Amino acid sequence: MKTTFVAALLVAAFACGAAHAAGILSEQAARAKAIAILKGDPYGRTEGAVARNIKQAQLVQNADSRACGAKATVWEFHVVAAGDNGPIDGYLAINPRTGKMVCANLPFLD
Repeated sequence: MKTTFVAALLVAAFACGAAHAAGILSEQAARAKAIAILKGDPYGRTEGAVARNIKQAQLVQNADSRACGAKATVWEFHVVAAGDNGPIDGYLAINPRTGKMVCANLPFLD
């Protein structure tokens, strides 16, 4: 009886920990979400082209975000792309759990 209880407790603890860890997107998953948001002119027409324009990715946790201009917890991507009127250099911030855009200081994003 004790063994069954301990086993059930361990399974519950593992499931709870796995669910918590799964709450934040990995860098790879966050990068895929960012690419989907940025895909199109001037950031790149293909996923590969957009990926080449993402120069850095960083999980910002309750700290100053260059994209939002305030404290935030976001995946932040530094994007540099060629624009018609010169280079575009800015940041895209996405929600670390949902992958939806939180803010950006980049042109042409809805």
